[in-house]
Amino acid sequence: MSSLRIAGQRVAAFCRRIVGMSKGDEKAQRRLQWLLDAPLFVDEALTARLFDAVVRPSYEVQSREVGEVSETARRRLLGGEAEAGYDLGLSFLTGALKLRGQVNAEREKTDTLTTSTMRTEVRVDTAGRRLEEIALVYLSNHPDRIVFIDTDGTATTFDGRTLSIQDLEAAAEDPPRMLAFIDIPRNTPIIPMACECEAGSTARLYENYIAQQWPTEAERPVYPADNADQDARRVYWRALADRFSSRVGMEVIEAAGAEGRFGWIDFRMPIGTAGDAMHLHLVPGGRYYTGVFAYNMVRRGYRQGIRMVGTLKAGIDLNVLAVFDR
Repeated sequence: MSSLRIAGQRVAAFCRRIVGMSKGDEKAQRRLQWLLDAPLFVDEALTARLFDAVVRPSYEVQSREVGEVSETARRRLLGGEAEAGYDLGLSFLTGALKLRGQVNAEREKTDTLTTSTMRTEVRVDTAGRRLEEIALVYLSNHPDRIVFIDTDGTATTFDGRTLSIQDLEAAAEDPPRMLAFIDIPRNTPIIPMACECEAGSTARLYENYIAQQWPTEAERPVYPADNADQDARRVYWRALADRFSSRVGMEVIEAAGAEGRFGWIDFRMPIGTAGDAMHLHLVPGGRYYTGVFAYNMVRRGYRQGIRMVGTLKAGIDLNVLAVFDR
């Protein structure tokens, strides 16, 4: 069977599971299908930790041997297959979803009469696949913890509830963390804020960005003090968004990237009509080139739009799991 046919069957099966497991609307289903794309960026470490916390597999399949032999020879060589289900472990993760795994009994003897060529098939275990499994657990057991957010400030859960920004703030306090799918349309500013390079140097990207956008120092917006109210912060974020330049944002990130690849990098993005700004936290861990964030996220994202999946935390703050191109 060709790899394209296998991939097509996998996509179709995932779509059937999305539609069949809950009664979300078509918009929600389309956003879940982002997971069928290859991500521009994925935080493998964070995805692995979330997978362990939410899916809780008792074991993982590492490999198994198969060969072009008869069924009898295959059973002799492999010792048969014992089917087992994953134990989800936590009481709030009990539900209809049954993730199945395969475990093979170990065979000590070899079959000297079998001469067919053997090959080893290693289980595909990528961050993208784990994101799918995480989404399926949420769909089955926590449809109210999947949220679809738009930059105009509207948000709906997979079970159909409408949430305000204040509702999102309150919901971020409860476990499991909300799994957010954010559709960022073109012409949305993604403002670089700060970063740390693998070599250990840090940079306040927003300072360089503001200095270029406001040549006169006296006119530059000043970040509010810790005791400032939310309205003062909104004035600050609105000023940065109103004078946004994707070219300047790209160049600021490129200059910081001259010190080495990023360990982490943060952004702000306007959300809603009141002037709030969502904090976006990405941890590339030195695995991605500077252009992924400078050109693809900031420059191209502003022109074409971009998509993000992550977990919400307090403060209108997103730990980004994956970024997808439009």
